[in-house]
Amino acid sequence: MISPLQLVKELNFVRTAGSQEEKKGFQILENYLDKFGIGYKEEPFELHAYLPGEATINAAGKTFTAYPFGLTESANIEGELVFIENPESLIYNKRSYKGKVIIGNKYSNKIHKALKRCQAEAYFSIGRPLVDANTRSYRQKIYEEGYVPCLSIDYKQGAKLSRLEGKKISIKIKQKVDKKQTHNLIADIPGTGNDENIIYAVAHFDTVARAPGASDNTGGSVTLLKIAEYFAEHKPERALKLIWFSGEEMGLLGSQNYVKKHLDEIKDKAGIVFNIDVTGDDLGHNIYKIIGSKELLGYIDGLSKEKGFMYNAKLDIYSSDGMPFSRYEIPSVNLARFGGQASANIHTKNDHVRYITRRGLDTTVDTAIYLIKKIANANIFPVKREIDSSLKDKIEQYLWNLTFEEPELEWTPKYKKD
Repeated sequence: MISPLQLVKELNFVRTAGSQEEKKGFQILENYLDKFGIGYKEEPFELHAYLPGEATINAAGKTFTAYPFGLTESANIEGELVFIENPESLIYNKRSYKGKVIIGNKYSNKIHKALKRCQAEAYFSIGRPLVDANTRSYRQKIYEEGYVPCLSIDYKQGAKLSRLEGKKISIKIKQKVDKKQTHNLIADIPGTGNDENIIYAVAHFDTVARAPGASDNTGGSVTLLKIAEYFAEHKPERALKLIWFSGEEMGLLGSQNYVKKHLDEIKDKAGIVFNIDVTGDDLGHNIYKIIGSKELLGYIDGLSKEKGFMYNAKLDIYSSDGMPFSRYEIPSVNLARFGGQASANIHTKNDHVRYITRRGLDTTVDTAIYLIKKIANANIFPVKREIDSSLKDKIEQYLWNLTFEEPELEWTPKYKKD
């Protein structure tokens, strides 16, 4: 049996979507699938990708370092620095900061839209205290339609830079953006019975720039490989489809692509999705976010307790690869583990294997295998294709913000885009 911790160590390198490092990582996964005797295929798609760069800032004779958001191209920028404690005020004050460079401690797609309206020259997003600067990326559509250059800066430097409000600032960004091809890796384990429900076990394989992503999401990717190893030896009665998605960190690109390309399969045969995203912390707490019905919440929570797995289970959306399935009322169980040093440093260079342990991985691996085994081999498929009404507005709003387009839904839309 393969060691999950050893696998995390083997994959402890940055794997941005479309990069050579990601291809190298996929090859490692495929080598293991070959050993298990599991068939797989690569399903390609295109995206705007980038080679991670950096930026140098000069203001009042002082020099700072920041990191351009993914898909920010090389540029030289000058302007007056303005500090805004709550950047959401930009949403209300239209065109009031033309030509300014703004620094604040929050970022969202709505804030970016407001930055464009107010014609800002650039924006600094200050990171959290005690951790390195976060890595962020624009959505594909933001890049295509035009963006305000945005940069991440760590908390200490951001605090110092913010005190230079009113000073002239110059920014030199170096970063390359290009059209690239990446792929999802899809492995099929056929069912031994006649039931055509498909059980999906998925995880994203890509990382953000500068981060080896030990917990987010090498831990999830390795859990998926352990699921493959188990069911290669213990054939399920219902078909199991394992998918390692690329491009999750850039807006769920791989899972969106898969659902769109396999829509007939999704609508006809999809039964449930198990999405594993963030795990491996030595000390932490285990959670389920169930995108489905109250009945599914109780069922999953009860099965877990019966086996001795204690999770914080909640009916709620989860910003990961289960979301594109949810628009067609395909329920998902999102497993995660938070609370330790790796997950506290998600999207930074310190989401590193040195904070991951076998103990931190085992519970997620064992839980995922147990739950999939119970559902795959149940006499009657136990999951109703249903999503609780309390989640539907959240799903609609999330999908609007994800794609900037009106989402196709299995129910009558209620959410109105602002």
